[in-house]
Amino acid sequence: MNKKILVLAVSLFAVRAYAQSITQNEYEEWKPLQNEYNDFDIGKYTTPDIVRNQLGINFDFHSNHSRNDYSSLNWDKRIDYSNINGNISSSFSRYVNTRKRISSLSGGLSIGEDYHSSKNKLTSTVDNSTTIDNISSLNQQNSLYLNWSNKWYFSKLIFMQYGIQSAIHYNYSQEKTKNQTDDSNQKEKVFRINISPELGIGYGRIENVRDARQAVYIANALSKSKVLTRNLTNDELFELSQIISTVKNKRFLDARLHLIEEITTLDSFFENNDLLADNGAAYFTTLYDMWQYGDLFPRKSGYEISLLLHPYYNYQNIKYTPDVQNMIYHSNRHLMSLNFSYEKPFKLKWQHSLSTEIYGGINSSSVQNKQTGNDYKTNTKYNSFAASAYYSLGYYPNTRTHIQVTAQQQISKNIYDDEGHDTNFYSEISANLYYYFSPNLRLAGDCNLYYLPQRFKGNNGDFDNRNTFSSMFNIQLTYFIF
Repeated sequence: MNKKILVLAVSLFAVRAYAQSITQNEYEEWKPLQNEYNDFDIGKYTTPDIVRNQLGINFDFHSNHSRNDYSSLNWDKRIDYSNINGNISSSFSRYVNTRKRISSLSGGLSIGEDYHSSKNKLTSTVDNSTTIDNISSLNQQNSLYLNWSNKWYFSKLIFMQYGIQSAIHYNYSQEKTKNQTDDSNQKEKVFRINISPELGIGYGRIENVRDARQAVYIANALSKSKVLTRNLTNDELFELSQIISTVKNKRFLDARLHLIEEITTLDSFFENNDLLADNGAAYFTTLYDMWQYGDLFPRKSGYEISLLLHPYYNYQNIKYTPDVQNMIYHSNRHLMSLNFSYEKPFKLKWQHSLSTEIYGGINSSSVQNKQTGNDYKTNTKYNSFAASAYYSLGYYPNTRTHIQVTAQQQISKNIYDDEGHDTNFYSEISANLYYYFSPNLRLAGDCNLYYLPQRFKGNNGDFDNRNTFSSMFNIQLTYFIF
């Protein structure tokens, strides 16, 4: 009951704040603008040559200590509990978009540790005996990943695609228990590495047209504020879009200087083209507002079809002590996939997104247990085939809001060496809502319906049929520190 009351209170708060933000919004974003630029096709926008880098560092530390005292007729009990955990992580990303190449590189390092300890003291008031249990656990998690993808265009639409995804993980955990009758010290070490290169060819190109949509937002808002001498031409809107892309390409350590440079560059465009009838407070506040909110949601345009090879290798080594046991896992996949993606902005406020994939390949895995006096190894080989389709309809009524409805279907089949096989289906219908109270405060809500039937048939005639239906609803309020 308490959880239901809490969820209801958060929901009412979010809805109330959402309504107030709309009614107080100076530009009344839910009401349609004058739409002078409704015929401008953002889907025809092409991004200028850009290179963007981002480096982030995150520090996280948490500590919790508590003491609980209990009393009854026959015993007294005290529990002391402590928890300390911390994490340091860093990530880097680099994005390059030119007419000849679209490349993305990302990497990150994360180091974390979590320590728990508790002391349970139980005293009997009947015979004055005391029992003390000391329990502690330590968990260390370390990971390093590197992802790289590159599309090299031989012509306007024909490209070669290649890249690699890789990660290394090392986890260590230890649990100690000490009392009058037993002492134990269990340790576990896990080392895991996976690597998946890709190579293929493709035809088509998908452009990021978010900056073109922001240019239309800016032009519409300034027109509604009556600070322009005339409407912008399509050529001027295209030029403004490319200026927006270019100025975002610059880097500053000081975010304030970055914002000053961006607003100054946009102001120069309107001044140089004699577009301003009034460059007072209404002009600058409108320009600032559309710059802050006009690119919160991605928009894309174009299509791609590609044929790719996806080899994959995974190695995992798990060691347990003091009961010496060593589990070694190997997994190999050799897959080929045919992919198609389509993105179409429709009348500025709508977005069609469609993707399909067909793939098949050979898979093998092995498990080896190296334990004193009980070594064994098992191998599994199977062929896999799958097909999936995804469609979503996005609606962008204003700069702060994005509503999306999605349907997804997938079917996969695995055929094993022992002539057993299984077939899996996956169906999903979902709806998502995102609303920004500010560039740093976002409300997100989503609901999903899932249907997952599974069919398995063994080589000896046995079978296993399962049907799973589930639903999910979530509301989330997120604050971005930077």
